[in-house]
Amino acid sequence: MVGWLLVAIVCIIWVASLLPLSRFKASASTSVEEFERSMDLLADTHRRSPGRWVVMPRKGAQFTNPKDLNRARLRRRRRQILAGLAEATVLFFLIGLFPPLHSMLFVALSLLVVLLLYASMLARVRAAEAARAEAIAARRAKEATEPDPARVAAVPAVDGGAPVDQIAVVDRDVHVIVRSSEDVDLEELRAAAAR
Repeated sequence: MVGWLLVAIVCIIWVASLLPLSRFKASASTSVEEFERSMDLLADTHRRSPGRWVVMPRKGAQFTNPKDLNRARLRRRRRQILAGLAEATVLFFLIGLFPPLHSMLFVALSLLVVLLLYASMLARVRAAEAARAEAIAARRAKEATEPDPARVAAVPAVDGGAPVDQIAVVDRDVHVIVRSSEDVDLEELRAAAAR
């Protein structure tokens, strides 16, 4: 009889902690009233101090691009999953310490295995990100010091003029003709610009 009573108490605790409290407290009318109250507060704030309000980032905060923002969200989600697994493992372990609920220790053990696997996966992902960042930094440093030979083509001469050593080829469909200033007809250019 006492064993079933402890199981019932644990079930009640689980139901109370898993179901959101806002479901029982808030209704549609109370949330609308709360929204209207917040808007009235905002309107009163605007009336008291004249001028424009500008939303500024916190001091020292950097502007982030969408990739960095997604990466930060992903890290936060991973951290939450890791913390949730750790909390569930500890909770099941504590529940399993009571004699009638020793079977919960198996659940705690399986959660511990999942927690360790997830932590090792996170360590591998972090090592891969660090290696990728090092490779990108090394490639950028190499590009800054020496040009890519695939993007530079040697052209012996252009239109019978002096030989040109190197021309950077950006796209295969683009053709560049280098002429000296004596070869350019200024009258023709002026006429084309006037149109």
